[in-house]
Amino acid sequence: MRIRAIGQGAIQAAYVATVGFVFIFLLNLITWLVEQTTGQTFNSVLQTSSRIWLNAHFVPINIAAGRVAGITVPAYEFYLVPLGFAGLLAWIMFRVGRKLNEEQSLGLAWTGSIVTYLFIAIALTSASHSKQINVADWQGVFYPTAIFAFWLILGSVIGKTQVEPQLRVIIRDYFSRLFDRLPWAIKPVVSPALRAGTAVVAGLAAVSCLMLVGLLAFNWVDSIRLYQSLQLSFFGTVTVSLGQLALLPNAIVYVMSWLTGVGFSLGQGSAVSPLATELGPLPPLPMFAALPTSSNTLLIIFVLVPLLAAFFATLLIKSHTAELRFNYASATSAAIALGLGIGLVAATEMAILADLTGGSIGPARMSQIGVDPLSVFAVTFVEVAVASILAAFFSAKPEGVDTELVQRARRLK
Repeated sequence: MRIRAIGQGAIQAAYVATVGFVFIFLLNLITWLVEQTTGQTFNSVLQTSSRIWLNAHFVPINIAAGRVAGITVPAYEFYLVPLGFAGLLAWIMFRVGRKLNEEQSLGLAWTGSIVTYLFIAIALTSASHSKQINVADWQGVFYPTAIFAFWLILGSVIGKTQVEPQLRVIIRDYFSRLFDRLPWAIKPVVSPALRAGTAVVAGLAAVSCLMLVGLLAFNWVDSIRLYQSLQLSFFGTVTVSLGQLALLPNAIVYVMSWLTGVGFSLGQGSAVSPLATELGPLPPLPMFAALPTSSNTLLIIFVLVPLLAAFFATLLIKSHTAELRFNYASATSAAIALGLGIGLVAATEMAILADLTGGSIGPARMSQIGVDPLSVFAVTFVEVAVASILAAFFSAKPEGVDTELVQRARRLK
C-alpha cells in the first residue's frame, strides 16, 4: 500500500512535467528540424525549452552581457512569467492533488510526487545552462518544487471525498480550529468579504476581457501589419501566437489596473492609464496593436467600473451576512467592518495579480514591465471600500441586538 502510494504520486508528478515540458520541447524541436535555424542545435533546443519551463515556474533567467546585431547589450534578468502557461500548470497540479486525495497513505503519495518533481527540476535546471544564459541553481530547483507542492497539497485538501485520509482530516481540522478562534468581530466578516472581494476582482477581469477583445478587433489591421513585419515562417507564427496566448492573462491584469486608474508601464518612463499615455519603443508584438496611442480625460469615467462592481457585489451577498447582522448591533459599525473587509480582499488580490504579472524583459528601460503592486493595492482598497461601505448599509444592516452578548454582559455585571 505504501509503495503503491509513492509510485502513484511519482507517476502524477511525471505527468505534470510531461504536459508542461514535452509540448514545448516538441514544438521547438519540430521548428528546428523543419526550418534548420542557423546556429541552433539539439542541445540549444533543449536549453531553450528548459528555460521556458523554468520561467513558467517564476524562475528568473540571467542573461550575460554580449553583442546583438553589433550592439553591446549589458547583462540583465528576464523575469516576465506568462501567466497563461503558469496558470495551466497550476491547474494541472491542483487536479493531480484531487486525484490523490483518497489515498490512505496521503503523506507518502505527496512525498513521492514532490521528490519526483524535485529531481525533474534539478535535471531541467542543469539542462538550461549555457555560457550566456543561466539560472540560479537554488531558484531553479526550489521554485518549481515549492509551487508544485503548494498546488498538490491544496488540491488534496480541498473538496469532498468518499474516503477521508487521516492526514487530510488533521489539516482540515487544524484550519477549522484557527477559524473558530477568530475574534467575534472578525469571524462573521471573513466569508462575505471573501465572496464580495473576489467577485469585484472577477468583475474587473470580465470587463477587461471584453475591452481587450474589442480593442484587438478594432485594431486588427495594425495587428496583421505587425505580424507581417516580423516576417515569420509558419512555425514562427505558431510560436509567437502561442506566446501571446500565454501572455493574455498578463494583459488582462494590466487592463484591470487601467480600470482602477493606476494603469501600467511597458518600460521605465512609460505609462498607460486613463489620465495619461506615454509609450516608448516596444517590441513588435501583434497584441500591442491594442494599446492606446493617446490619452483622453473622458476615459476617467472607466474608474466607475470598480466602484460599481464593489457596490453591486456587496448588495448581492446579503444572504451571506446573517451572522454579521446578528453580531453587530450598529448599522454603521457593520457597514464599515464589511466594507473595509471587502476592500482589503479585493486590494490584496489585485496586488498579488500585479506582482505575478510584472517583471523585466531586457536591460535598462525594459527592466520595468507591468503594474506597481503597492499603488494598485492602495487605490483599489480606497475605491472598493468606499463603494462597499455605502452598499453595506443595506446588505449588512443589523436585524436586531445580539441577545446572547447582552445576556453575557449582564451576567458579568
